[in-house]
Amino acid sequence: MATGLIFSEAFLYHNSNSTSPHFENSDRLITSMELLQKKTYFSSLYQPEIQDISIDFLNQTHSRNHIQKIENSKGKRGYFDSDTTFTEKSWFSAFKAASSGTTMVDTLLEGKIKNGFSLLRPPGHHAEQNRIMGFCMLNNIAIAAKYLQLRGLKKIFILDWDVHHGNGTQEFFYGDPNVFFLSIHQFPFYPMTGLPTETGEAMGIGTTKNIPLKAGTEDNTYINLFKETIVPTIERFNPEIILISAGFDAHKNDPLGGMQISTSGFEQLTRIVLECAKNVCQGRVLSFLEGGYDLTSLAESVEAHIAVLQSFS
Repeated sequence: MATGLIFSEAFLYHNSNSTSPHFENSDRLITSMELLQKKTYFSSLYQPEIQDISIDFLNQTHSRNHIQKIENSKGKRGYFDSDTTFTEKSWFSAFKAASSGTTMVDTLLEGKIKNGFSLLRPPGHHAEQNRIMGFCMLNNIAIAAKYLQLRGLKKIFILDWDVHHGNGTQEFFYGDPNVFFLSIHQFPFYPMTGLPTETGEAMGIGTTKNIPLKAGTEDNTYINLFKETIVPTIERFNPEIILISAGFDAHKNDPLGGMQISTSGFEQLTRIVLECAKNVCQGRVLSFLEGGYDLTSLAESVEAHIAVLQSFS
């Protein structure tokens, strides 16, 4: 079975309206794709055409006001917040990014792929049900998880290793006992959420886990935590699928993060998760790009991540 890859020219339409480039810009994907296309395995990746998600379904995830705010940005330039700009077609990029996740879900459940990666932008894990923030408009991974539930999956594990806490994803599933959200992130750091005491609410108590780490944390600490804490957590929950918010801004060369993970480190973390998934959920893993702002390090980390996915498919 193949590894899926989703990329769309539509993801490139969302760029800063400033004369100076925003960190979250289209060069992130262009550089990554240029490197991927040089790899011998690239032609073996299954690349489905994105099937647009319905507005009705989006209105069951984000609030109607949230969706309306994005739709109202069509043809305009401005800021949703101090970090998140929009231009005339940013709305199109955002809806296509969200649709890439649901397309990947359909492709996996149809048996065409075993795992997959969506090389998307804008990222999503900071977007809350009714709040655009931190470069994120629609919460791509939360939408994919909600769609998996609609398609009948009962237990979903979301692993977020972006350098920033995935506050939006946590909010979506904080009371849901069937979606386990685990974030390992730098703290104290934006958005100043993700404390170990945040473990869920109501029926969802115990299905949120946060692992905040000090700036400067290196590969070995991450690897040990994955082996000793994260893998056992996944095994106990016993999900049907693992979703990864794959931010690469914990890389040692990233200009916005403060961690010290190497490209090889991300490769090893990916391998640990895939080995776990092989035993727990038949290897079913879908991964979504989040942060990563040094172009070379991002491209190399994305390639290393996809190479491991492909080796397990």
